[in-house]
Amino acid sequence: MERRWWASYIYVVYLFLATLPQLTNVPPFSLGIPILVLIGLYLYHSSLSLGKGALRFFVVAAGLGFLFEFVGVHTGFPFGRYYYTQGLGPQVLGVPLIIPLLWATLGYFCYTAVESPPLAAWLMVVLDLTVDPLFSRFDWHWLTSGQYFGVPVSNFVSWFLVSLIIFMIFRPSLRLKVNGRGMLFYLLLVWDLSLQDFFSGLLAPSLISTSLALITVMLIYLTTSRGQRQLTWPRASGRAQGSGQPSPGR
Repeated sequence: MERRWWASYIYVVYLFLATLPQLTNVPPFSLGIPILVLIGLYLYHSSLSLGKGALRFFVVAAGLGFLFEFVGVHTGFPFGRYYYTQGLGPQVLGVPLIIPLLWATLGYFCYTAVESPPLAAWLMVVLDLTVDPLFSRFDWHWLTSGQYFGVPVSNFVSWFLVSLIIFMIFRPSLRLKVNGRGMLFYLLLVWDLSLQDFFSGLLAPSLISTSLALITVMLIYLTTSRGQRQLTWPRASGRAQGSGQPSPGR
């Protein structure tokens, strides 16, 4: 199995440890370090997977992410009315610098799991169903309480549409390819993030996001033919079938 996937699975173990209440405030698990490590993992992973395309994906995802966040913060369109606190660090025009990086990071790992713009955009929504109810308590605030544990439904609709635009610009082909290793990493990432909800008393969002992720991945994997699977699920031997390069915060 390639080094980039070993690094990915080591990260989810690290994130699991960072999620445990006993270790949350203990270095090296505190002060937002897990987020920075995830971004570093994305940069390393995408440089190996995409080659020269890594820069293009970063520019598209981070650039559009910043643009829509800037419009959203100042107008309420398309996500809803919200503002960022100082919890995510330095800001430019009301948008923390880390947010465009997270658009690129999460977008890359969703698109790596399933090379299909609509399905990858849906995976992005499931991630946001996991993180938004918790982190909108600290790192951003909605000006009016929404329908999903305080988050407006318009936010999730817009997450899907913005993600879809990013993926379609980067690689507009609708052909589906399933990357088993990417799927496994995605599931483990959602699992770790949902544990943060659970330990914070948000049991319902934790169960909803985990269930949706599992159902989505199972349906995708069971309804795709073997020829559409870019890689088999990881095995002890680390052997893979097929070839081709995978494509790629609130």
